[in-house]
Amino acid sequence: ITSGLLCSEIGDGTEDIHLFIDIGTNGELVIGNQDFLVTCACSAGPAFEGGGIEHGMRASAGAVDKVEIDPETGTPQYNTIDNVNPKGICGSGMISLIANLFRSGWLDAAGKLHREKSCRSIEINENGRNARYIIAGRDETVSGQPIWVSESDIENIIRAKAAIYSAAALMLEQLGLDFESLSGIYIAGGFGRFLNIENAITLGLLPDIPREKFHYIGNSSLTGAYLVLISQEYRQKQTELANRMTYMELSTEPSYMHQYTGALFIPHTEISLFPSIKIDGNKRMK
Repeated sequence: ITSGLLCSEIGDGTEDIHLFIDIGTNGELVIGNQDFLVTCACSAGPAFEGGGIEHGMRASAGAVDKVEIDPETGTPQYNTIDNVNPKGICGSGMISLIANLFRSGWLDAAGKLHREKSCRSIEINENGRNARYIIAGRDETVSGQPIWVSESDIENIIRAKAAIYSAAALMLEQLGLDFESLSGIYIAGGFGRFLNIENAITLGLLPDIPREKFHYIGNSSLTGAYLVLISQEYRQKQTELANRMTYMELSTEPSYMHQYTGALFIPHTEISLFPSIKIDGNKRMK
């Protein structure tokens, strides 16, 4: 995390408060400025990197990375990395799919697919308890088998995003701040490079603040490690950053579970936190 901060302005002589998020199997976060640095880590799980998703895969050739949904019919139009036949779906594809299913009204805030209206892309099992959404048919895929996302897969993504969002919200709360107090948010990690901001906000992974405040910085841990290896100045700066950090242990914070459970919906149980989110194209979610 200290390597990552070397690629940002956090703690670098500015009074502006920034949030740094490295999104991966673990979510690592830092909030601070020249005067203070508070950090924590949360277990997001492997869902953003394709793990725990039935047809999940890393962001490589053949991964579905974008899915648009027809609001009338509920049918998908997808894009794959390198524009080849689909092999599976990556984390950014999952976020795109879930966000667009929600915006078009085919998915509710609890992550359940619409069961009342007819849609050839939604398959429901006999008892009606579980459903899955078909992204690509067997005639379109590399394996010759259909690619789908189940409600269990969607639940895994919702849990992962809730871990990230609630960790950031808790740290801000403990500091007497909110997301509006932030001058910017740095998004790091290999997964973060492919993240669509609007979809991430619709899902409730990122806060609903002005979009110009978000900045991608790629694989900052690798870049920062390189800087430390070639520069004594950066090595000293990294040590100073580490010594200034106050670590917050989420498991000992009683209010973390409250924050987490509140984030287990799309985008959140407190919809007022996401004023720009729309459903069915033009109606605010009630």
